[in-house]
Amino acid sequence: MGNDDFGGNRGGRNDFFGDAYRKTSQVSVSGRPSARENPPRQAPQRGAGGALYGRGAGQGGAHGGRKAKRRGLSVAAAIFIDVLLAAVLLGIFYITNYEMNAETDPIESLPVPSWLSNPTPSDSPSGVTATAPVSGPTQTDAATADPNDWRTKFSGMFTDGAVEQTENTYKSKNINITINKEIRDGVPYFIADIYIAELKYFRTAFAKNPDKMGERELTDKVAKENNAILAINGDHCVDNAGTVIRNGKLYRKPKSSFDVLVMNYDGSMQTFSPDKFDLDKTLAEGVYQVWSFGPMLLHNGKAMNDFNLPKTIGGMNPRTAVGYYEPGHYCFVQIGGRQQGYSLGCTIQQLSQLFADLGCKVAYNLDGGQSSEIIFINKMLNQQAGGRRSTTDILYIGE
Repeated sequence: MGNDDFGGNRGGRNDFFGDAYRKTSQVSVSGRPSARENPPRQAPQRGAGGALYGRGAGQGGAHGGRKAKRRGLSVAAAIFIDVLLAAVLLGIFYITNYEMNAETDPIESLPVPSWLSNPTPSDSPSGVTATAPVSGPTQTDAATADPNDWRTKFSGMFTDGAVEQTENTYKSKNINITINKEIRDGVPYFIADIYIAELKYFRTAFAKNPDKMGERELTDKVAKENNAILAINGDHCVDNAGTVIRNGKLYRKPKSSFDVLVMNYDGSMQTFSPDKFDLDKTLAEGVYQVWSFGPMLLHNGKAMNDFNLPKTIGGMNPRTAVGYYEPGHYCFVQIGGRQQGYSLGCTIQQLSQLFADLGCKVAYNLDGGQSSEIIFINKMLNQQAGGRRSTTDILYIGE
């Protein structure tokens, strides 16, 4: 205890005994009254809140001042401890979610089919060529196709070399994008119809460094850094569990309880429930992309009613999703939400029905909420609810 506590006790004791204490005091040898009988007068002192304590103050003043001061110190100490604890917890969160995850290089590059000479995005003008048919089974049931067949198959979708662009379309010798804004039940849907001449024009990138997982940026900034023509936010892989394969490179191996979307080198897409996803087979054969978020939205091209996610997440929310028609033909979908008078969002079941109505064979839900954004030539098309949230990765179309 400090000096103030002892002083308070002394003042209370002298006042409590009072005259009785003085009557029994001794006389000094010299015959003069001792200091105890007539102690020097002391000016009253004031405690917390202005209460008098010490001689003449009374017991209440002594204890009131002491208790008030002690109570004040206790409150201040409690506040300090709470602030310190909050700072420690925030520090742990920052380290585990930002520093420990930062700049994660790929674990390994996966094998690619022998018929691909340029399986991953590059600046090489040679593109993807076919040299031999695929040997052995693959995860996809779709027939293996020469990637260059897309250019021939969808020849009417591409130009001879010139770029034709409007506020909602982009057409070149490699890419055709048409973006439509539809209103369903008062909710705005952005639907981007996509054709590509080769697989390498469908890419993924991480924030800040396209080949290293762990950072965060706003979706439009990641899109601009990678010269994306069209982009949507990804599966927020840094903060989620599950296998991560991007552009043919493995970044994280362990499986999770989430549904998985696989993009094969022949351009086909497949969704798997956690118990059906064969990770070892995937790693042995090699695939182009793997996302772990979900849920899957279609079963054999049909809308679903039961989904692998908590029911609370399946309610009205902003949504981002990707759909697959056939190799070389895809769609990106973004739905706004949480905005009274503009859009409340859609349920997972409504999103599933949308992709069934579009005629997609496969569809997959990505990260939503405040992360949900669609970017077309450096412009965000959707209206965001409140503050924007940085993303860890994007899906994009680029040349």
